[in-house]
This record gives sequence, structure tokens and C-alpha cells, in this order.
Amino acid sequence: MGLLGATVLLSGCGASSAKAGASASAGTKVVIAQAFQSLLYLPLYVAMDKGYFASEGLQVSKVTSNSGANAVASVISGSAQFSLQDPMIATLSDIKGASVVPVAAVVNGVPVWIVGHQRGAFSNLAGQNIATAIPPSTSTYLLQRALKQKHMKANLEFVELGTEAAPVLAGKAQYGVVYEPTVEEAVAQGLKVVYSFAHQYQSDYAFSSIDTSRAFIAKHPRVVQEFVDGIDKSLQYIAQHPQGTIQIAIKEFPTLPPSVVKAGVLRMIRDKVYATSPVITPSEFHNALQLQEFLGNIRPGQVSYADIVNTKFARNAK
Repeated sequence: MGLLGATVLLSGCGASSAKAGASASAGTKVVIAQAFQSLLYLPLYVAMDKGYFASEGLQVSKVTSNSGANAVASVISGSAQFSLQDPMIATLSDIKGASVVPVAAVVNGVPVWIVGHQRGAFSNLAGQNIATAIPPSTSTYLLQRALKQKHMKANLEFVELGTEAAPVLAGKAQYGVVYEPTVEEAVAQGLKVVYSFAHQYQSDYAFSSIDTSRAFIAKHPRVVQEFVDGIDKSLQYIAQHPQGTIQIAIKEFPTLPPSVVKAGVLRMIRDKVYATSPVITPSEFHNALQLQEFLGNIRPGQVSYADIVNTKFARNAK
């Protein structure tokens, strides 16, 4: 994914109203643990940069946990009130009794692409060498399931996350399965996008979500609503102001070339990766759940949308 692993603490800022100013100095303090510093999580950064949380009366700090499991663990331990990662990690934790649930969508497209030297059909992957991330990685699992469903075999070369294009460029693999910004880095070096999982799922996959504990919801429903309201405003901003979104992304990723950041953000907006509503739908949840069932992590019928996803706050977002 080309992710930056440094832990970052930021406060909500950028709102110009008197209410926002007052909130910044006297608002309720909450912490969100993100799995990684990632272009995927741009809605969170936009909400902080634009002061959407501050205008709701919240002082929001983010910490980087370096894995989805660690992000959820922060909520379980109480060191963070919210987490941002794959909602299936929260689902698995909830099954085990941790009582953590998704409350808002952030990414409901599948931000995974396959790159190679020549464009072609997915069937062209049969028998080829494909570089993909070392498991656990959703990109690798999606590839493995797709190959199995199409009764195809390929030679998978497992590499570090964010380096999947390197073997292709070196001639050691024909294809690489990549996230952003690796897609744009690969394209800039002459590779082409061969296949898009984003197009396959058409914004119908619960890929990244805001999660919190059932206990926190019971004790602080107002805070949860305010947080989800801030995310909702951010999603609307991204949909309506791509250029402003790009500028925020460039600030969040100062070590990446601005051209790469711009291209990555525009691709994800164009491919409808970012959610346009914080509501996680039954079909989005079901599509993500099916992958966990394929992996054997969750038994068919073990969990349901109604049991896991709390839609109250997303549906009431304003």
C-alpha cells in the first residue's frame, strides 16, 4: 500500500466558525486508532483538517497502530474510543466477545488493482507469476478467491506490502496486485492497470469502517453521533471537492511526490472507493463477510448484519 507507519497525533482544526473555535479549546477529547497512515483513510484526515469534528464539539486525535488488529485492540483496552480498519476485524473480535462494532463506512469500494505490462482480461493471469502481499492481506485473499472461483491456477510470489510492482518491473513476475499509491508509482514507470477489483464490486464492499465498543455507545451515544456526523461531512466534501481533497492528501503524505498523491486520490474518487454515505448496507457487509467465510475465519450463518452493524448513527447523520 506504500503506507507510512509513523504514529501521528493531530487535533481537529481548520473550522472558522465561533462554535468550531470554542470546540477546539473545550470540546470532548476522543482518540481514533487507525490501522495505518493511508490514502484509504483520507475521509478521516479531511474531517480533521476541515474542522468537521471540532464543529461537532470534539477534539479528535489519531494514533497509528500499524495493523487493523492493533487498532481494534486499542478500542478494547480503552486507549482509543474509535478505530479505523477493516470492519471484519471488528466482527471477528465481536464474535470472540470483545463487543466492538462498525458504526460508519469510510471505504465501500475495493481499492485493489492488478498491474502488468499489457492490459488484458483476468483470464490472462492463468499460469502466470503474480506478485502479491504476504498474508494476511485483503488484496491477496481477493486474488486467491477470484482464481479459485474462475478455476484458474497461477504462481503467487508473496512480497512485502507496497513492493508488489517491483518484481513486475524487474521481469520476475508478469503481474502485481497493488493498492494506492503503488498503482500510480507503477503506472509512472510504464505499467498498466490490467484489472480492477473496484470495478468488480461497484462500491458494494465494506472495506474500511469506523468502529467502537458497545459499552462506549451505551455510555456516550452523543459522542458517537458527533463523530459519525463529522465523517459524513467529510464524505460529502470529498465527493464535491476533489481538488481540495487532493491538497489535504498532499499535506498528509509529504514524503510522496504530489503527482502520485493526486493521481491516487483521483483514481479512488473515480473508481468510487470512498463511501458517499456513512451507512454500511447489508450487501456491503455481506460481500466482505463472504471473503471471511471463504478463508474459514467465520462459519456461514455464524454472524449477521443485524447482529454486528450499528446503523443508527449513520442513518441519523446530518
